[in-house]
Amino acid sequence: MGKTLIAAVSIMVAGMTLIFFIHSSYNRFAIVTANNGQTYEVDKQSGRTWLIDGKKKIPVEDIDAPRPILEESEMSAEELSKISAEARLSKGTLLGKIYNGTDIPLTRVILTVTAKEPDGTVRWTRDFTDGTFVKPMTTGHFNISVTDGDDLGEVTWTVTKAFTRPLTNKSIEGR
Repeated sequence: MGKTLIAAVSIMVAGMTLIFFIHSSYNRFAIVTANNGQTYEVDKQSGRTWLIDGKKKIPVEDIDAPRPILEESEMSAEELSKISAEARLSKGTLLGKIYNGTDIPLTRVILTVTAKEPDGTVRWTRDFTDGTFVKPMTTGHFNISVTDGDDLGEVTWTVTKAFTRPLTNKSIEGR
């Protein structure tokens, strides 16, 4: 009976050890998407990082190295005309989608929102800004908290300004 118990415990310990090592090797890498929309593979054990660009994996040498912060610039009127937004006000939050029809990334927008009473009189007009990253020719989402947004009639909005900044391929933060 004692030998059987020792054999059973030994088999269980060996099996659990094997399961642990198999799980560790299959769960070693994480795929993460950064704020700028780029995808990275991270080795959880060593900390090494690779940028996934199509079918290529580009090693990121030193993600802690200082990088220059690239200045944000305002888009021209022509580029601004290629940006469109759809939004709705729901429970104090302006929810919407924004389409970037330009060939440069969109990093921030300023929306001018006008809220009207149910009788049609203007309750308020405000500018809201939202930092978002939208790749060229794609759609992104935004949500902006709004005060005094209850019991409104019609709500209209326009994209009054849009901003961009150049990107580098080596930066996780897009700077």
